[in-house]
Amino acid sequence: MVKALVAIAFGLSLVAPVVTAAPAQPNAAAQPKPAKPDWSELTPAQQSVLAPLQDDWKELDTLRRSKWVKVAKAYPKMKPEQQQRLQAQMKEWAMLTPEQRRVARENFKTIKKLPPEKRKQVKAQWQEYQQSLVAKPEPAGDAVVPTTTPQ
Repeated sequence: MVKALVAIAFGLSLVAPVVTAAPAQPNAAAQPKPAKPDWSELTPAQQSVLAPLQDDWKELDTLRRSKWVKVAKAYPKMKPEQQQRLQAQMKEWAMLTPEQRRVARENFKTIKKLPPEKRKQVKAQWQEYQQSLVAKPEPAGDAVVPTTTPQ
């Protein structure tokens, strides 16, 4: 799970720039406007790219939606490997709980604030960790098959 969170945070740092928080609404008592764009307002190409996020789209605020729309617009210009990685990361992101997403965002902000040399070091450590996971197979688990004698 930690691997997924860090991978998503790192991936998003490569795909989308950090955008500052939206300014506070001048009149807090006013009815909040619905977040834009609505899923139905996206082009078919954007809906296709952002399909892993469709179920969560209604929960996203305007700022987050606009970030994802920017990602969708950049998608056709990405290399196939980048597109595949982005799709996998969006699917993982969609499976995270709101708390896990909050932690991933915090980790992203922390990594983004690091000096370039420290970021390179963290990236290298992360790549070493990923390689160690690939090199060593997952444990089979504690499953014990009971043996019974036929009667």
